Parts: sequence; structure tokens; C-alpha cells
Amino acid sequence: MFTRVYEEIRQLTIAKVLDFYDHEIRGLDETARQVKYQKMSTSPFLFFRGSSHLFYYDLTRIPLGFDTPAETPTWIQGDLHFENFGVHGNAKGEIIYDVNDFDEGYLGSYLYDLIRMAVSVQLFAKEAGYDAEPAIAAYIQYYLDDLRQYAKGKNPSKVCFTIDNTKGPIRKLIKKAEKKKAELLGERTTVVDGQRQFVDLPDMKRLDASTYAAIEAVWPEYIASIDPEDRQEDGFYDIKDIVSKLDSGTASIGLERYYILVEGKGGEHEDLILEMKQAQSSVPSLFVPVYLQEVETVHQGRRIITSQKAMQAHEDPYLGYVTMQGKEYYVRERSPYKKKLKAKHIKSQDDLENVLSIQGQITAKIHARADMDAGIDMNVLNHHADVVIIESIGVSDAEFTRQIQRWSSAYAARTTLDFQVFLSWLATR
Repeated sequence: MFTRVYEEIRQLTIAKVLDFYDHEIRGLDETARQVKYQKMSTSPFLFFRGSSHLFYYDLTRIPLGFDTPAETPTWIQGDLHFENFGVHGNAKGEIIYDVNDFDEGYLGSYLYDLIRMAVSVQLFAKEAGYDAEPAIAAYIQYYLDDLRQYAKGKNPSKVCFTIDNTKGPIRKLIKKAEKKKAELLGERTTVVDGQRQFVDLPDMKRLDASTYAAIEAVWPEYIASIDPEDRQEDGFYDIKDIVSKLDSGTASIGLERYYILVEGKGGEHEDLILEMKQAQSSVPSLFVPVYLQEVETVHQGRRIITSQKAMQAHEDPYLGYVTMQGKEYYVRERSPYKKKLKAKHIKSQDDLENVLSIQGQITAKIHARADMDAGIDMNVLNHHADVVIIESIGVSDAEFTRQIQRWSSAYAARTTLDFQVFLSWLATR
């Protein structure tokens, strides 16, 4: 009886939260919502990926042990999960493995990143047939070990994870990515009468003339937003072709996204593909307190690229932002090395724990970098986040790890139930 009551109440909650976010906040039309929900209906993990607003609705309603004081938040990634790490390039020409999505970057409790990440591991491991508990333990221990070093004064500002300091599946992924640069242009473009242009693909759509012209009109605004030390001569950014990019991500469905082919350094093989993506308020901002008004009112594209600059060393040199027809966007390189770990890359329990240990180190690095030492144009924290987090945890590493495991196990179980409730709601909405 109570199972049925729970399902009825939870279905009302899920329906209300999804309707509020996807319709009222995101403004998705019915077609976009159907595409998003069909993708979310594939598995509990994909449901979890596409419902971060439900996660924050639930988690921000309960007090959490080991939390930092409200006046000293962490700059969080905001949507940390197993598949939001990946391979891409940086300004030094290195191929790195790092967090690769900054759309939800915001101020909040560091625990939101850790718990969301641990829930994703619970769901991923269950689908792949591995044990999540030791993998999460490895993630937390490496996070704490590195964060303590940063709190003691080790500088995270130059830390990158490359082929030289990674191992296992991640190192193999980086090696595969080394061959990708030429492939991207070959897959996405062709040369016609000496001029490179995009080819026709199912996930790319030709633009109407008015949208093409609107992007060209605001392009100087984007160029002006690039950091002066990264900005090339204007001819570098000359537009050769533009297409609309379709079918990307799960949570991002319905957001406008364009691929823009630019001149680059010149020469047939030096063309560059940039991605211009619509930016909106971060999901955490809907549920957590307002810590700093500047973060609330800043251009959302600027918030996103500032998050990346704060969290990465030698970040993408093409980061910028622009406003077009009243909508805010950010611009970055469409990395030719873009790859992420999937279940097929994890061939053993040792592989999973190895990957989680490196992801734990990366999480420590982004939390430690993005504070008063970030050295960016929008310094929003005036404290050392790593010091505050370590002080809040104290010497209770084992108990802290057990708490993350318990919280994530309980929420993963809830997500599995919610997935079934979601499917029932989807069939009748």
C-alpha cells in the first residue's frame, strides 16, 4: 500500500519539478521535451543525468554532515558525474583528461559535487556489473589526499592530467585521442573549390540566412570577449561556414548550439571548428542561497567560461561569450580530441577504481583552484576553499567516506525507483 502511495506522491513531485524546469525555466517546446525524456528513459543513469534539477530539489532540503559554513562556499562544477570527465586539448597543445562541462558552475557546498559524482558511480557500476563501494572509497581518498596537500600550500594552478601522469583506461583514452585532430576535419568538413565547408550529416543542419547573418553580426563581440593574451589577429576568426548542431547531450537538449568553421592559422589543414552554445542560469542557482549577487547577474556565458578558467590550467584559448537576439551564449573550441570513458573501456574492477582515483584527484584540483587564488577576471571567493573543506572534515576520513557511500547508495536507490515512476508518468502525460 505505502509503495503505491510513495509512487503517487513521487510522480506528482517529479512531474512538477520537470514541468517547472523544462517548461518554465528552459522554455522547451513539446518536441524538445519528448526527445529529452525519451533519452532519459533509456536507463536510470541517463535519467539521473537529465534530472539534475530533481537532485538539487531533493538534496538542498536536508542538512548534510561535514558541510562547510554557509559564508564560505566552494565554486562547484555543479553537475559532476562519471561522464562529465573527458579528453580535450589545452592552450599548451597538451591532450588532457579533465572535467569537460562547466554549464552548471556555481557557488555551493562541495558536498553537492561529491555526492552527485558518487551517485553516478553507483548507477554506472550497477549497469556495468562492478562494485561501486570500493570505487567510491578510492575516489574520496584520492580527493582528500590531494586536497590536504593543496590546503597545506601546494599550488594547484598548473596541475594537468596528461599521458605522463595517468594510467589504465584514462591513459589509453588519451593515446587514442592523439590521432583525432585530422579525423575531426575529415568527418565534419570537406573542401569545395578550394574552400572548406561543413558536410551534410544527420546531426548538423544548415542555417537559414537570417540566423547565419545574426551570428556574423555579433562575431566581433565574441572576439572582443576573448582574453587579450589569447586573442589572435582578427583574420584568424574569419567565418567560413556555420551549421546548427543537433542531438547533443541529455540535459542540454533544446539549447541552441552552432558549429562555426573559422580560418585559424591559414592553410587547408589549419581551419578550426568553434562551438557556440546557448547559456542559461545554472541548475544549482535555482535551489541554493544567493552567495554573491555578481554571480546571479553576470552574463551566463561569462559565468560558464569563467568557471572553466577557474578550474583548469592552460584552459581553451578560444573561450568567449556573446549575446544574440536577447539570448546569451558561450564559445569554445570543438575539441578535435574529444573523447570520454564509456562502459566498454572499463574491463575490470581495478579499471574502475583506477579511473575513480584520478577523477578524485581532478575534483580536488578544481575545488582548490577555483577560490581566491584563481587569478581570473571575476574573483568571487575571498577564502581558500581547500582549507575550509579540510577543516570541516577534520580527521574523520573513514567516517566521511562511509557517509558519502551511504548518501549515494540511498539516492541511487531512490533514483532507480524514480526512474520507474518517471516511465509511468511518461506513458500517461
